[in-house]
Amino acid sequence: MSYFSDNLDALPTLEHAFCTVNDIRKPMTLFCCAQEHGAKVIEAGDEDESGIIAGDAIFTRTTRPIGIVTADCLPILIGSEKDRFVAAIHGGWQGLAAGVIENSILAFRQAGICLDSLQVAIGPAIQSCCYEVGKDLVEKIEHAHGHLWHNRQAPWSTARKEQGLDVNSRRAPVSHNEAWVDLTLYCLYLLEASGVGREQVQTAQICTYCAGHDWGSFRRRTHRAEEKTFQYSWIRLRER
Repeated sequence: MSYFSDNLDALPTLEHAFCTVNDIRKPMTLFCCAQEHGAKVIEAGDEDESGIIAGDAIFTRTTRPIGIVTADCLPILIGSEKDRFVAAIHGGWQGLAAGVIENSILAFRQAGICLDSLQVAIGPAIQSCCYEVGKDLVEKIEHAHGHLWHNRQAPWSTARKEQGLDVNSRRAPVSHNEAWVDLTLYCLYLLEASGVGREQVQTAQICTYCAGHDWGSFRRRTHRAEEKTFQYSWIRLRER
């Protein structure tokens, strides 16, 4: 199973997919970082060995396919209307709070990438309908970036959002009912603050927890006896 973002599909210089683990569209050779829920950004070259270099954001100006692995966190793929460049970012709450978006945009700027030409796609991830957290996690997010949504809707709520498919049977069970986090909205605020407008971003709004078992969800596995699975989200430049 794969999900494709319309804004990236419209760019003739690249190809991409947000796909489940056994999807045949996944490239046979795919460069990935050793993800650590942090904020490190690397530029991948043709010879870098996959799975060795620690980081949570990758960009490349080569035709080598790059990707990230997720099972609830945000998979973020980026292309450009102007520059020969693609990027992939792993966006869990820890990485977002640590600055992975800001660091990525800074790295792109330093590489001479035009921010106005970026097209960003946020793929399937756990949504606020199923992402219940404790007040301590909300406090960490507020401490890191609360100023970004002053007088605007916060990326968390004390009320559960009615979202998802077959909500009576598939949604995550309620634990303490303290707070529900919207990782996608959090990421949109961070992108906006870094110079990437909302009109440049497309979001999947597919919840990996409750939109069906084809989508891997770490949290769902903690609630139900399921086989471990995850998503590969990948992107690459086409040959000239």
